[in-house]
Amino acid sequence: MKRVSMMWLGGWLMACGVGTAAAATAEQVRQTAEAGMLVTGTVEVNPDGSLHGYAVDHPEKLPPVVVDVVDKTVHAWAFKLSGPITEVLTTKMSLRVVAKPLGDGQFKVAVAGSSFGGPGAHSDQISSRNRARPIYPQAVIQARVSGTVYLVLRIGRDGAVQEAIAEQVNLDQYDREASMERYRKWLADASLLAARQWTFNIPTSGAEVDNPYWVVRVPVNFDLRAWGAPSSHGYGQWEAYIPGPRQTPTWIGKALASGSPDAVSDGEVGSGDARLQLVKSVDGA
Repeated sequence: MKRVSMMWLGGWLMACGVGTAAAATAEQVRQTAEAGMLVTGTVEVNPDGSLHGYAVDHPEKLPPVVVDVVDKTVHAWAFKLSGPITEVLTTKMSLRVVAKPLGDGQFKVAVAGSSFGGPGAHSDQISSRNRARPIYPQAVIQARVSGTVYLVLRIGRDGAVQEAIAEQVNLDQYDREASMERYRKWLADASLLAARQWTFNIPTSGAEVDNPYWVVRVPVNFDLRAWGAPSSHGYGQWEAYIPGPRQTPTWIGKALASGSPDAVSDGEVGSGDARLQLVKSVDGA
């Protein structure tokens, strides 16, 4: 496996560190690489669904081009509300900003995904009770592979996991597609094995208290540096990866289905915000 490496340099995002000896099939995979970062903040929505305002966390840590792209994207937003409101609605937002290669060393930067809600965004949300980390597959460690698995879980009224699916697996290295499929499967299987033993605290009040089940999205990061240690990528830094295919279960629900799997931070339990949904989905093409 060869690690995908991208860095911000002289105002342009440049690709580097790719050996010319890679097989053609691996080279084709490398061309699907993108660099991304998560931008977090809050968004305010008027009772008519129009944008009232927004704020990003620590804008001073973000590249100027990211600040500009986020501003243009968010100001074009309009929302559908699940019910009438009389006051401005405030919720947390998380945005996946990506830089995709255009050729000749140039990249297009765009907001490719969004997620709303989150811990403390509004009351009565589902939260983790017992969530042990999965075992890092030895074969994957020996291959020097790292990546992130984005799980979607259906939680029953007893707080146990009823259904689980690996919605997407992004890898930090590239190789022949057949090899990458194996690594994605091994990481997904390890995550699902652990997730089926997890338990959660269910809402005890609020509009969703009587739901028969709840659906959440949980990222699981496999990092070769030190298993379980915080990510080496700080806020506002680009991270290069090969995005995996997305498979979404029919039981996911509108709030999560309209969000992007990789717009949720590692360690968070994303349940979406059922109170609102974008009129037009974010598209970072």
